[in-house]
Amino acid sequence: MNQDTINWLTVHLLPFEAELRLRLRRVCASAADVDDVIQEVYCKVMQMDGVTHVNDPRGYIVQMARNLVTDRLRRDAVVDIEVMSNLGDLEVWDDSPGPEQTAFGRAELRWVMGLIGKLPDRCRAVFRARRIYGLSQKETADSLGVTEKAVEYESTKGMELISEMMKKQGVRDIPATMEPRKINRAGKANVSDR
Repeated sequence: MNQDTINWLTVHLLPFEAELRLRLRRVCASAADVDDVIQEVYCKVMQMDGVTHVNDPRGYIVQMARNLVTDRLRRDAVVDIEVMSNLGDLEVWDDSPGPEQTAFGRAELRWVMGLIGKLPDRCRAVFRARRIYGLSQKETADSLGVTEKAVEYESTKGMELISEMMKKQGVRDIPATMEPRKINRAGKANVSDR
């Protein structure tokens, strides 16, 4: 067994095996057939001399599964019409977001930008520099003409204010990176809260 091939399978097949199984259920007669096709895909990849020639791993694996199912259907004496119509489910699928996801993402971005727009001026400037433009604390301080201590304070304050606004709007699951840290009297975030 080639370790590179095993690593390739781990990276490219395991993460979407469940999705592939779901699609195979529509074209295979039983769960055992789904297992057989998945097993055959693993075996075929393991028998290959290498995988460096594969430019689109997901597409390659999906096409391999589709070919295996098609071969099985050819060997069967009786073929279910519904299975044949569902064979299109094993087309190579695209991971890019659909129109609904794109529209939702844009609406969510407008909502977040609206929250940022409600921050006090200096806090908003620091927040944008740090979180949107990815400037370091020092770069932010230099570009805004404030101290690094002020940048740290305003960053934490911005996170607290946005967190509060989100809670007021009914958002319960706030990402860990958005959780506010407590600020002590010296204007620093408590180390234990990081």
